[in-house]
Amino acid sequence: MPRVSVIVPSFNHANFLRECINSVLAQEGVDLEVIVVDDGSTDGSLGILASYGSRIVLLRQKGGRQARARNLALTVARGEFIAFLDSDDRYLPGRLASAVAAFDADPSVDLVWADYRLIDGAGAVQAEWRWAPTCDDFRRELIAGNPICNATATVRRSVLDEIGGFDERVPRVCDGAAWCQIAARGHRFRHLDRLVLDYRLHGSNDSARFAAMTRDRDTMLCSAAEAYVRLGVLRSPADLAWLGRVLARQFAFRAAAWVQRRRSRSAWSAMKAELCDALGSDVALSGWARLQQLKRVLSGRTRS
Repeated sequence: MPRVSVIVPSFNHANFLRECINSVLAQEGVDLEVIVVDDGSTDGSLGILASYGSRIVLLRQKGGRQARARNLALTVARGEFIAFLDSDDRYLPGRLASAVAAFDADPSVDLVWADYRLIDGAGAVQAEWRWAPTCDDFRRELIAGNPICNATATVRRSVLDEIGGFDERVPRVCDGAAWCQIAARGHRFRHLDRLVLDYRLHGSNDSARFAAMTRDRDTMLCSAAEAYVRLGVLRSPADLAWLGRVLARQFAFRAAAWVQRRRSRSAWSAMKAELCDALGSDVALSGWARLQQLKRVLSGRTRS
């Protein structure tokens, strides 16, 4: 049985795919399996994947995006630990062995993550990203601005099963949504101060789609906020005031995304209708309403 299952969602990255898969197969010191989920590629990716034969497990879907791809891979994954890699990125040597060693050194740890390099489309290193804590409580840092690049994360399979896998409502931020749900349940995270990944910036990254990312993050924040309150991570009125500031900042991002999409519109009546939609009346604003209700409940408990 492999100790680590590496899940690789793939869509039209034929130019990078072989480099990606090879970087996983070259990992030393750990038994692993590679599960690739192709999402309907039309650029020759399937031919490249077929060339690996039994060295990878190939699954196929169409139009399901990353969250569904990861959940599909989980149905066949056999590893004790689950790691991730996007098909345009590549692992650095020792990436998996260092994560497994961290789990073995401290069995109470449930998620291990690390730092990474930024590379361009040709693979040249542009910069390094190293984590610097922004607040005392890492659970708050997760919900305020997830610092974990998904391809540096390795998670216990049992923990992913506990949260029900990845939220398919938020395909672009399903990793951050999962980390928040894991943190809300009190599971321990460990950061490794080492570079384990080359994250490629090539102009068509899904994470560059600001408006869509913002909509997904609306849903993620509301779900995470409810879990944090329900499971006791946020308890006091002061905690909820902090959460309100986080949500308010997200509403500002949503407004900015609306401006980016609709800046040609000038009529106020049209702007007003669009702004209500842009602020996410069905998700973000309902989340705000739930926050106010929670504040009232907590306030009543405090008085009593």
